[in-house]
This record gives sequence, C-alpha cells and structure tokens, in this order.
Amino acid sequence: MKYLFFCLASFIAITAAAKPELPLVFGDHMVLQRNKPVPVWGKAEAGAAVKLIFGNQVKEGVAGADGSFRLLLDAMPANSNGQSLFVISGDTVEYKDVLVGEVWLCSGQSNMEYTMNKSGKHYKANRSQGLDSAQVSQENNPAIRLFLVNRDLNKRSDRNKGWQRAEAPWVGQFSAPGYYYARELQSRLNVPVGMMAASIPGSAIEPWLPAHTVTDSLKTRQEPAGKFYTGLIQPLAPYALQGFLWYQGETNCMLNQREEYTKSMQLLIMSWRHLWNDTNLPFYFVQIAPFYYSRSKQKVQLNERSLPFFRAAQDKVLTTKNTARIITTDLVDNPEDLHPSYKWEIGKRLAWLALDRTYDVKQVSAGPRIEKVRFKDQEARVTYVNPESGLVVRDSSSITGFELAGTDGKFYPATGVVKKNKYVVVSSPAVSGPAALRFAWKEDSQPNLFNKAGLPAEPYQTGSREMPE
Repeated sequence: MKYLFFCLASFIAITAAAKPELPLVFGDHMVLQRNKPVPVWGKAEAGAAVKLIFGNQVKEGVAGADGSFRLLLDAMPANSNGQSLFVISGDTVEYKDVLVGEVWLCSGQSNMEYTMNKSGKHYKANRSQGLDSAQVSQENNPAIRLFLVNRDLNKRSDRNKGWQRAEAPWVGQFSAPGYYYARELQSRLNVPVGMMAASIPGSAIEPWLPAHTVTDSLKTRQEPAGKFYTGLIQPLAPYALQGFLWYQGETNCMLNQREEYTKSMQLLIMSWRHLWNDTNLPFYFVQIAPFYYSRSKQKVQLNERSLPFFRAAQDKVLTTKNTARIITTDLVDNPEDLHPSYKWEIGKRLAWLALDRTYDVKQVSAGPRIEKVRFKDQEARVTYVNPESGLVVRDSSSITGFELAGTDGKFYPATGVVKKNKYVVVSSPAVSGPAALRFAWKEDSQPNLFNKAGLPAEPYQTGSREMPE
C-alpha cells in the first residue's frame, strides 16, 4: 500500500511539473541568428534540470534559486528548413518551424510604424512605386518571418501575436520600411530573415532610453528609464540579432533639439548595444525627410533652417563605430506630408547599407558626399569623396540646392555644374566673393544631384556653426 501511494505521489508530482516559461520573443516560426551563439532563457522550477534540443545540439543546465535559466546554442549556419526547438524541464515546450538566418530590429516613430497596408494604398509616387494593396495581400515568402511588438512585452496580451510567416494578414500589419528591408536583404543574401518591429507613432527619442543622469543648468537629475525602453526593447534582449534600424526624429525636430538629440541618440545606441552585450552591433538610421516644419503650429518656433541643423545633429553620431544613415531628400512628393509614401525606397536603401557594410556584398550604399570646397574668385569648386560612383544631374543641366554667401554670411541661391565628371563648380550672380557654401540646407530642398546608383547627394554646409541670414 505504501509503495502504491509513493508511486501515485511521484506520478502526480511529475505530471504537475510546470512547463518552463520563456519570453514572448520565442515562438513558432521564429528565426535564430546565424553565425553567432544563440542564448535561450526563461524560468523553470528552482534548481530544476533544463535541457535544450535544436537539431543535433543538446545543451543542459540547472535553473537558479529564482528559477531563471539561460543556455547557449552554438553558432549555426543559415538553414531554411524549419526545425523544432525543445526546452525541457519537467514538461516540454516545443517551438515549431524554426529557421536560422539574419535577425534585425527596426524601431522609431510613425514613419517606421507605417504599415504595409497603408503603403499599399499609397504605392504610386512620382519617382517610383511599391507594392499595391492586392500585391501586399498576396505576399507569401516563407523565408521571411515577422515579429511585431504591439504592447508591453512584460505583460501578457493577445495583441502580441508572436512570430509569423510573411503572408496575409501579417505582412499588411507590419512596418513597411522593415518589411521592404527584409525583402531586399532576403533576395540578395538568399537566407532566412527575421524582422522584429517596435515603433510608436509620435514618440520622441527619450522614452526609448534607459535610466540615465542628466546635467542641465548646473543641476544634475536622474531620468528614469523610458516606458518604451522597458516595455518594448529591454524584453527582447538578449535575443541574438545582427543589428538595429532606426527611423525617428520628427518629434524632436519639432522641439528644435540639436545637441540634446545627438546626446540622446548616442545614449540610445550605446545602451541598446549594451543590452545585447555587443558594442559592435550595426546601427543604421534614416535622416528625416523634407517637411515644412516652419509652418507647423508648435510651442517652439521653427524656421526653414531648423530641419537641416537637426539632420546635422543626427549625423554627429556617425563618429560612433558601425553607424551609417540614408539620405531621403528625394523621397517626398509633397513637403506638407510628414509621412511620405516612399517606404519601399527607405527599406531598400537601408538594406543597401547592410549589404555594403555588414555583409561585404558589392553594393553602392551612399550618394555623393562633399569632401572639400575651395573658393576662388567668383566660384566655389566642390570635390566629392566618391566620384567613381558618378555625378548624375536629373532633369536639368545644372544642379539645384546650392547656396553661396560672402563674408557677410547672407546666403543666395546658386547653381552647380559638373566638370569632367569629377567635381562641381558653383556660382551665384548675387555673390561676388563667396566664402561659405550650403547644399540642401532648407527644409524643402530636394536637389537633383545623384550618383549612378540613384542615391541622392548628402546635405552639407561649410563650417559647423549657424551663420546669420
């Protein structure tokens, strides 16, 4: 009788053992990062043995006193064949159809959140077009997987649907820049791509930051962690990934931030890399597009130069290793639209950055960038860093977007002419002795200078200080 009672008690204990619990970022259809060790973590019974099985890998460990565990899969090559990932501790959790490939996190405000469904309704733009609504609904790419963060990941919610294959209705609900990025990357690398998206419309950069110290007007205060950092970003770490995409800044530009935005962006890059314990993770961002900020009805008064100087604040983070950005001066049909439709171009250009800089694929990823400006007599001679990529003037024989100023600092419109396919000569009848030059330095400036790859020239000004108008 005692033996029977013992067996029954043992059986009840075994069957009652709770399943291990893993964060919401793990699920069916997920993509694990290739060529890197892959952490798998969660909660089990305190002191319980935990086993992890994936393919031919078997990893074992023991949950800590608080029940937490973390096991590490060895680095793996890409694999398009779905496999099951088993996490065993008393009971078994099985994640099905798991691929191995490239994983990226895209984040920001409304222009990154901008969905494929919305993009499909505005697919036809002046310069190019994306997928229309019918094509969006018909997308079916089993090599692309999508993880959309809809709510705080620290709380269970049926709004977070987990990883999904790239098919209806999930494609339509996903970030258009993120999806077009994955589409370009997957077609060029021919490996699975997993995209995670966490964006909030209208958000400033501050809610995406960790707790940090701020010194202002000789006062030091401690800023708590932002709610989007704690709820949408922190719970994703340390899920193995390749890098970050960032499309944000319009809200902070409307606040006329400059140095403070540079500092915030540097902190964001550093803190996100710290979360994933990898100081080399690529961080690629979007330089915000032309818009009439000076006409916006805000508490802070802006002018037509506010946007260019904000872009310069964005660009100051480019001294941080493994950062790069794309230019969007040509991706607006109407400067009164804060949400231009060219999300297919945004995704493609970001992918070109990754192909060139992360994957060493032969791909031009940047437009003409001014290297030196030399003033002589009535002209300015402008040379470029990468002339081998070409200097292409669209729809005209002369280049628009230049301005020249004399020693008085007053700028006038100027025109540029390409010489010998190597440099540009800029002049203005209103400036007899030029001493300063600007290019694409107004909020609505959309110059017509590109390279052979179709990428626009970068905004520029001589010197780094604001000059009086």
